[in-house]
Amino acid sequence: MISNTVDTSKPLSLNSLTGYGRLDVICRCISNSFFLSNRFRKDVILQIYFDINKLILEIDGSIVRGINPDERAIAGVLKRIFNGLDYSGIRFYKGILADLLTEFQPVILDQKGSLLQSGFSKHQSFLIGDQVGYPSGYEQIFIELEKISLGSIEYLSSQTINILNFRLDQEENSLFTSTQ
Repeated sequence: MISNTVDTSKPLSLNSLTGYGRLDVICRCISNSFFLSNRFRKDVILQIYFDINKLILEIDGSIVRGINPDERAIAGVLKRIFNGLDYSGIRFYKGILADLLTEFQPVILDQKGSLLQSGFSKHQSFLIGDQVGYPSGYEQIFIELEKISLGSIEYLSSQTINILNFRLDQEENSLFTSTQ
């Protein structure tokens, strides 16, 4: 995921997440990436690139513990991390978007892409923008990556994550039932 508006160097108030460059969007995306009704997705690794600061937040679902699904609780964890404190299962480091894109070769969510079909691996990487979309300056790298669309309706980033998780779950369930 790319965050175009969150400045991780500013003091964070848990009472005004939208005043912090739409940190609320990031918190919803974190929640939707990992939380189900009665369980936690341990097979997800979420990386968020903060374009303003050129920093990467990486949350590994197989390791992270002690996160609750509500925005304020997630923002509290992020506040600790942005202030330089460690948190098990979360890395926060300097990085370059181009390196992430080259390493993981994500599929880009883009309304102009081809319609999402089945056949994605459980290990597939996806690139999702925030409410602004994708930052300029990376067009050359984006050209080289596959683009898919969820259709003509424009969804929130957090909704997009839910749709992708649903489709990947369906794909995994169909593989499981066809091998029995």
